[in-house]
Amino acid sequence: MHAAEKSPWKYLVLWLRLYFAIHYLASGLNFVIFNFVPDFSHAGRVGPYLHAMADIGFYQVIKYLEVVLGTMLLFNLAVPLALIVMAGISVTIIYLNLFISPAPRQLFTGLQELLLNGALLLAYGGYYANFCRVKTRPLWFWDGVSHASRAETRE
Repeated sequence: MHAAEKSPWKYLVLWLRLYFAIHYLASGLNFVIFNFVPDFSHAGRVGPYLHAMADIGFYQVIKYLEVVLGTMLLFNLAVPLALIVMAGISVTIIYLNLFISPAPRQLFTGLQELLLNGALLLAYGGYYANFCRVKTRPLWFWDGVSHASRAETRE
């Protein structure tokens, strides 16, 4: 058993994971179920960017991706992978909301994304430890999976 599983902080991590999952599911399902696309004319300098994303279909892809990623977090499925993909979305949201259009609502959303995704990436950071190796050799994905499963059974 890992030290993180013994720590009382695991309950905070669980709560953050569930909150972030619900946040993503609500955002994505609002589009998927109700086909809701916000009025980007009130988004300030970010509006033309978001409108262009919607015009080419990228906004819609992100919304479906939010549903998938939120579901992964909710059901504890491949959480480290979901967080890495979510980080790309979060970086865009953080940049747009904190630096391009820093209205009070956007400041909250940008900080929320930064804190939630950042805290969860740190909490699951042990899974990314191998990414930080200085010297590496090629390792096929399937070999890495079998190596990781052997390491877990030894613990």
